[in-house]
Amino acid sequence: MQRSIFGVFTAFLCGICILAAIPALQKKRYGLGIFFLLNAFTNIVVTIHAFYGTLFK
Repeated sequence: MQRSIFGVFTAFLCGICILAAIPALQKKRYGLGIFFLLNAFTNIVVTIHAFYGTLFK
């Protein structure tokens, strides 16, 4: 139960990061946009790890 709640939370954070990256990239703030996209990718990895308990097995 605790893992699924953490997974939902990190998935929610991933969505927020993607939504924050869109205006940053439109305003040509590429560094900030890339930072948000990398953070979103990290949140996806953590979400997968939280739901399945392992990443590459």
